Amino acid sequence: MKGQATHRITVDLLEAAARGDRVAGGTLTDFIYGWVRSILHAGPDVDDAAQEAFTAVIVALRTHQYDASVEDKHAWVVKIAVRKAIDSRRMRVRERERQVSEGLGADEATDPASTDPISRIEQRQRAERVNDVVKDLNETDRALLLLRYHEDLSYEDIAQALSIPLGTVKSRLSRLIEKLKLELGSNL
Repeated sequence: MKGQATHRITVDLLEAAARGDRVAGGTLTDFIYGWVRSILHAGPDVDDAAQEAFTAVIVALRTHQYDASVEDKHAWVVKIAVRKAIDSRRMRVRERERQVSEGLGADEATDPASTDPISRIEQRQRAERVNDVVKDLNETDRALLLLRYHEDLSYEDIAQALSIPLGTVKSRLSRLIEKLKLELGSNL
């Protein structure tokens, strides 16, 4: 019952915001912010990703890019918010990788164990190997891993965020972990 009420509220806010209602737009932005924050937790990326998601939703509605025959509006808004959060996270990871490849990353600079050059090389090689394997996964599988193991979301939260069944989340994550273990061996 609560889910249906939330869906109805989201749809009402969405339609009012698309018509230019600023109060509805502000409330819809708060909803989107909550979904983005559930993925990114905190930090400067949350505000930016939430604003990008809100803008993408309103532009798509005003330019008639939403197809009601494909999915409901609530799920559509949640998917946009989740995707913008994931994109934001990816950009941050790429930036961190770039910084590491150019020299010491922020974590290495403060980690006493990082003063050992052999440890740094081994750590970097392990991270590169994991990144290579994860990079070859499809977007949904990467999102599953990110949401579960980087964002520490529950299976239920992941299922809701990605609009896939709970059983699918559990089975795909299980298969992904087995695949990673096989491909990475003791490097995992």
